[in-house]
Amino acid sequence: MYRYDYTISLGIKHPSAASADISARLGMEREFFRDAGTDLRREDGSLIRVYAFTWVLFQLPKDKDGWLMDAWPEVVETLQARAQVIQALNQEGAEIGLRIGIFGKRAWAGFELDGDLVRLMADLRVGFQLETYFPDEPLAPEADDA
Repeated sequence: MYRYDYTISLGIKHPSAASADISARLGMEREFFRDAGTDLRREDGSLIRVYAFTWVLFQLPKDKDGWLMDAWPEVVETLQARAQVIQALNQEGAEIGLRIGIFGKRAWAGFELDGDLVRLMADLRVGFQLETYFPDEPLAPEADDA
């Protein structure tokens, strides 16, 4: 195995609460958010309402050239400290999930999920999404058939 860059974020999709309220309840700073009923502008300047829910992301551990497994204790601690709020958000109809991005330097990376994290995610009904990004392998030079 080799080291890689990674990011972990907690994503919340809520049917009505504002992202500032969710942020305050969790005691965390928002990294990205779009509140329910947010107006967007078309190219012609007219407004369009497209968001039927609030979407908010909170940055958890991230590292350059590290090991994802080293982040699990911090993720478990973060979720455990906010378990009651996460359960309340679930009861309000929110969808909550961990989003993990791995940015590899080669075409393969490996990691193991922590057993405590998996149990806690199941108890809190927290989803899991993994995205991997690896560089394209260089193209092999084409043989000249001339």
